[in-house]
Amino acid sequence: MKAAFIIATIVALFGAGAAPAADLIDPSLSSAELKAVGEEAFYWGLNQAEFYELRYQFTQNRDSPMFRGLNRAFINRRLFDAKSSRIATTVNASTLYEGGNFDVSQEPMVVLTPKMEGDRYWSIQAADPYANWFFMIGDQFTGDAPQRYLIIGPRWKGKLPAGFRSTEIIRATSDSFSMTLRIAVTDRTDKDFADTYRFMEGVSMTPLSLWEKNGRKPVPLSEQPTVTGDYPTFPRMKQIVDVARTMTAMDYYQLLSLAINDPTITKRTDSVHEVETLKQLARIGLKEGVLFEPDRLTPQQKSTLEAAFAEARAHARTAMNDALQDMNGWKLQSSLFYDDNNYPARAGAVDVAWGTPVPYKSHTIAYVFDDSEGRKLDGAKQYTLTFDVRNLPPVTEFWELPVYDAYGYFVDNPINRYSATSYLYNAGAYAVKDGKLTFYLQSDRPADPDQARNWLPTPRQGNFQLAARFYGPTTGLIDGSYAMPRIMERRE
Repeated sequence: MKAAFIIATIVALFGAGAAPAADLIDPSLSSAELKAVGEEAFYWGLNQAEFYELRYQFTQNRDSPMFRGLNRAFINRRLFDAKSSRIATTVNASTLYEGGNFDVSQEPMVVLTPKMEGDRYWSIQAADPYANWFFMIGDQFTGDAPQRYLIIGPRWKGKLPAGFRSTEIIRATSDSFSMTLRIAVTDRTDKDFADTYRFMEGVSMTPLSLWEKNGRKPVPLSEQPTVTGDYPTFPRMKQIVDVARTMTAMDYYQLLSLAINDPTITKRTDSVHEVETLKQLARIGLKEGVLFEPDRLTPQQKSTLEAAFAEARAHARTAMNDALQDMNGWKLQSSLFYDDNNYPARAGAVDVAWGTPVPYKSHTIAYVFDDSEGRKLDGAKQYTLTFDVRNLPPVTEFWELPVYDAYGYFVDNPINRYSATSYLYNAGAYAVKDGKLTFYLQSDRPADPDQARNWLPTPRQGNFQLAARFYGPTTGLIDGSYAMPRIMERRE
């Protein structure tokens, strides 16, 4: 239905044939102007374009290991590791995930959660294609009691099912969105995993009609139909799995064109900045009723847009870095300092990982790329990271210290260790000496047994990075006043 609507719109505007090349790119644009608009297209639309591609992999590409169907959650029973983390960059290795992509353009979704037994972090959060997090529940937000919610579309009007309280009815900011359950593992014993699985299996994210048909009871995942999405595509979308490495400039502009033409990706018509930006993007064929097709570009136009893509991507990373808060050498990403109208910084954040920055009410992230002397972290060297146990990161939930390669992916290692967490610290997994908790960052396992307990494996060559996560951050991890320890090079 959605694909037919978009195609019908284009045919109505241009007939069965394609729009002529002159209608794709405004001929009055100089090369410099074309490049500037191409850069703005990257800044404004990277969130939406990546959302479109990820949704395709999750709901349409049946050959993808990520496929789960539309309006149907998927339970991931394994922590992400070096072999399974290629879905997105800088994922965590401390929570299990359940969720998927949802479309409420036809009917609402019902979300049900069971009672959380015990003390562990969990949350369900939903984000629209702009990475605007409009729905957050969990132990730190709404408590551990059983809960239910009805999520309706931004334009939905109709008769609501009886019995829902006003606080249980959530109006989504877009018809299309992603929704994810995160649940922390603690000491990683068999019982720990069994408890997390039990909770995950009790969570239900289903269309309203399916829930009512089942007597208003949770619908087991095995009894939910697998519905394939029917959003428009182009041939190369199957190959754009690793967005950080495999998305070309022409891939990007095509994805953005499809996103602009997708009626389920609800635009921000109340934003003057966005309205003006879309007027400019229309001059290069990125507008409703037109499909961006690279074959209609002249060689010079294509070359100019490719240059715009590359330069915008580099500038966006710099803009994101400039927007982060310095926290003793670590770069804190907190929505306290986030400006949604700063399109370059917004693009830089999503280029690191789609969905950031989540509101600081959930968690904050601190990146570090350099050692205490300002040199890039190098896998050929050895480092230490030392905390005073009286001054560990101040959180209400837990903290995690994951290690990634230069691209933001986990580092393969013989002990399958990808991060350190406060849960494992509290369980006594790490060695503490003289009130100090020291982690050893190096490619080879330390010979000393206590150092080996605290070993965080790094790549054998090339640069690497950390992206510390603070779930339930308190003030010092929101405004950047907490002094994270610096990473020190070991010289023997």
